[in-house]
Amino acid sequence: MDQGDRSAMNQQLSAPQAAFVIVVGLGVLLRLLNLAGKVFWIDETFTALNISGYSEIDLLQSWRQTPLTTAGDLLQYQFPAAGTSFIDVIRGLAATKPQHTPLYFVLARGWVQMFGDAIAVLRSFSAIASIATLPLMALLSRELFSHQVTAYLAVALMAVSPFQVLYAQEARHYSLWTLGIVAMSWALLRALRSRTWQAWLLYGTLTTLTLYTFIYTVFVLLAHGLYVLWQRRSALRPFGLSAGLSVGLFLPWVWAIVLNRQAGLENAIWQLQRLERWYVVLPLQWLLNLTRNFVDFEQTYSFGPSQLLPYGLVGLIVVAGVGYSVLQLVKTAPSASWSFLVLLLGVPALGVILPDVLLGGQQSLATRYFAPCWVALLLIVAHTLTLSWGQKLGKWAIAGILTIGFLSCLTNFLSVTGWHKTGAYLPFTSTAINATSAPFVISGGDVWILSMAHYLNPDTPVLMVTQGNELAGIPQGYSHYFLYSAPEPLQAVLTQSGFQLVTFEQLDQVPLWCLFPPGQPVQSCPPPR
Repeated sequence: MDQGDRSAMNQQLSAPQAAFVIVVGLGVLLRLLNLAGKVFWIDETFTALNISGYSEIDLLQSWRQTPLTTAGDLLQYQFPAAGTSFIDVIRGLAATKPQHTPLYFVLARGWVQMFGDAIAVLRSFSAIASIATLPLMALLSRELFSHQVTAYLAVALMAVSPFQVLYAQEARHYSLWTLGIVAMSWALLRALRSRTWQAWLLYGTLTTLTLYTFIYTVFVLLAHGLYVLWQRRSALRPFGLSAGLSVGLFLPWVWAIVLNRQAGLENAIWQLQRLERWYVVLPLQWLLNLTRNFVDFEQTYSFGPSQLLPYGLVGLIVVAGVGYSVLQLVKTAPSASWSFLVLLLGVPALGVILPDVLLGGQQSLATRYFAPCWVALLLIVAHTLTLSWGQKLGKWAIAGILTIGFLSCLTNFLSVTGWHKTGAYLPFTSTAINATSAPFVISGGDVWILSMAHYLNPDTPVLMVTQGNELAGIPQGYSHYFLYSAPEPLQAVLTQSGFQLVTFEQLDQVPLWCLFPPGQPVQSCPPPR
């Protein structure tokens, strides 16, 4: 495309700009509205526990010492606690969850301390991080491509990407990680262009912060290093100094991982478990992961790998579109641009996928671990759509992709849960418990009880039965008894003691039972209102 074509294209942007502003505005609203609407599930509960200044060890010790508590008292482990500090947050993570680097949790604690103890406030930090990524996406696009329209399209695609919007409302670190990925990628290209020590210092600083946001940033750093080696060898020295500084500053956390590697392995055990027929399950999931960037009706309409139609057809269309976009990128973009994006797409993907294929595991099932790939993917698709900007078919394609993305986000917005979390039953079951006159809840010492505590009436009594204390007499005088998240040995003890366990109607797979003491007739579960 010559200079005249570029100028004409830029002059034609005034009308479409309004549409892009609307799209981005809708994306921002989808991130900020209904922040408390989705279920507060176990991963977010761990986030809240970590920022409270307490650890799992502290939690279990308190349950052993004082097994009888209330739902309201349990919430003291969900928000910053008096007498704890940021140091306690870092110390607790290092000891119990060293695989999670501490920056997000420290910042989230500060955010909640400033704006209040509420689920919406905690989640709003991720939403703000996701919104802040949008202008940085434009800056990254301008470093890669000269066309202003590519930057508009990249931002619009990210604004209504179902994956991005879902995690923008999740009290986890993945939106902040995406922000860091885009920021450090932009800083690298800027440093290569400006060749100033200040630019390289900025790159090193952002890389360090992103490493302390999520450990898989090492794959992004590796992709950047390969890019410099491939395209800009003259910059190897300043890059090496900046990257070396970042790695050096990250070594204290590496040492924490080494010291507490057993705790890290226990938390990541699911990632190491080999799946049956993994050679079928994993590729299908990778395909689904890819489609979630553009279309996602999975939760609302049961759209997933178990449905060959429309899943198979949509998946093939997305793969074909992505493949075509990559080919067009390599064919039409400068080598300095396409090589950067191909490496950012490929290196982190291989870093997640290869351990599963070679050693066995299932971490590549997690869409969130591919966040660097999705940044590259959106930029690649934006470039390809730019090539057809002046064509009627191209404009229809842009409108169709953005509309499908928005509708996907809207359907997910209206749902209480999503494919990225479990526990959709919590609001319903907690409402049923709250509707009884005097409920009593027994739990097997599972952290899931913290999720339920957010929905129970604060004065609801909860008896925690852990390995450190035996089930003594259950207090009498309550109208209804419930058993939640109890291991089989505890269920067996209760059954042998004459209690009858009845699962909630139509919720056979949910670990919640109505508990009927000896001599009390079995009634419907949940109890009638």
